[in-house]
Amino acid sequence: MGTTGSYLLTEQWNFEDIVEHLMNVDTGVLEDLSKRLIGGEHMKPVTKEEKDCYTLISDLDRIGGHIQGSITSNKYMRNEIWSLISYVGAPSWFITFAPADNKHPICLYYTDTKEMFSPKI
Repeated sequence: MGTTGSYLLTEQWNFEDIVEHLMNVDTGVLEDLSKRLIGGEHMKPVTKEEKDCYTLISDLDRIGGHIQGSITSNKYMRNEIWSLISYVGAPSWFITFAPADNKHPICLYYTDTKEMFSPKI
């Protein structure tokens, strides 16, 4: 499915730009960014090389949106859920409090007496 996503992207007008980003990315800067992001650091791209790396990540993210179960497709689904909640409203939850039959005192009493219950249907 990743191949299909990348093929779909090749049909778009920005294919040449994506190839340019892939060919000219500074791998040292990309590695440094990935280590810092894995460490939980929140950062904004400052230099041109960092901005190019973020552009490449954005391009790859767009391809990942076509793959079911990927992080990007999950992000798209979360955004869709939040949009629906904003448009339609939050879901209503109905909770019924009913005791479980096997915890009820009468049931426990009859369990001790070995009485059989067999309803005639």
